[in-house]
Amino acid sequence: MTERTVTLYEILESRENRVRRQEQLLLEFGGVLISVTLNIPGSVKDRPSYRKALRMGIEMLKKKLPEGRILHIEVRELPTGAEAYFIVDGMTASEVKRITVEIEDSSSIGRLFDMDVLAEKGSVSRVDLGMQSRRCLLCSEDAKICARTQRHSIDELLTEIDRILEMSLPRKIEETN
Repeated sequence: MTERTVTLYEILESRENRVRRQEQLLLEFGGVLISVTLNIPGSVKDRPSYRKALRMGIEMLKKKLPEGRILHIEVRELPTGAEAYFIVDGMTASEVKRITVEIEDSSSIGRLFDMDVLAEKGSVSRVDLGMQSRRCLLCSEDAKICARTQRHSIDELLTEIDRILEMSLPRKIEETN
């Protein structure tokens, strides 16, 4: 895999495609949809470590969701960033959102995940459930405020993301002969 810079147009087009795919999946399966991406600033959205992190998020969801509730899992590895979709049956969107928030808040790597929960009636946010909004990776402020005001540079954020990935992802054990 060759890392490449993506344009703003590609990122916006990818978001539109993600929304369309979410709508298709909800129409096809019903239930509750979890859309998983990574919060990666900048113009390089796809690296091997990012894909590994997303796979860890998928495994965390599989472990946290009650057995037999997952109807469908789909993973798309794109230059604009890897995406995963889960369709969950037999749970409310609020129950599912509580599980995703627990994953996002329970570990360093969880803070990199963006796990959106959608149902037929729309999305469910942390605020909808009376929970605190996401905190910034670098300070205790609301992450949306830091992003909107560009309080931290992309380099500062990427350095922290790389640190989190370095300490969170399993290392490949090399055999020596």
